[in-house]
Amino acid sequence: MKTKHLIIIAVIFGATFPVYPQGYIVANGVTTPSANVFHVIQNPATSDYTGFALPPTGGNTFTFFLPFLDEGVRIFLVSFNQPISLQPILANSYTELTYGNVFASASPFYLGFYTGATSPRNGIYNDPLFGWALLANNRGTMQLLSSGLEYGGGGIYAGTQTIIGIPEPGTIALTALGTVLLGFHRWRKLARRI
Repeated sequence: MKTKHLIIIAVIFGATFPVYPQGYIVANGVTTPSANVFHVIQNPATSDYTGFALPPTGGNTFTFFLPFLDEGVRIFLVSFNQPISLQPILANSYTELTYGNVFASASPFYLGFYTGATSPRNGIYNDPLFGWALLANNRGTMQLLSSGLEYGGGGIYAGTQTIIGIPEPGTIALTALGTVLLGFHRWRKLARRI
């Protein structure tokens, strides 16, 4: 009888380990259709995109510009392997580029992206995409060296194709169920002794 209960408890606790949906990498999620203009997919189902521009202002200096009047994309200066996900974005961990920011760049740099198919509420997209791009100044033109854009996961690490998983909502409920059943089992065992 004890073995049966141990097996049931082991199965319940085994089922509570977090399961992480991985989402997927959106092919050609970040593109550059013309000089200094960049498109970022905001709805993988329809290939709808938003974007931004980095027109040169002379030498190694560029101005950040949002030419699209749509749901938009939030853009951040990030470093290699930093997590681009909701938590650090809400914590203001990265410098966000805003319309008219001017910055100089003589060496390659990373930008992080946060966008979605619907307009954000309080800066949060309902169905978000997270991504990054490695850009370099090539004689006054911003060149896209590499990029990654993920959908359905919890984010992505800059400079990689590694998706940040998010726990399934049922994990907490299964953990609570396992705890209750274990407590009930111990209570019954104590009740028998009395």
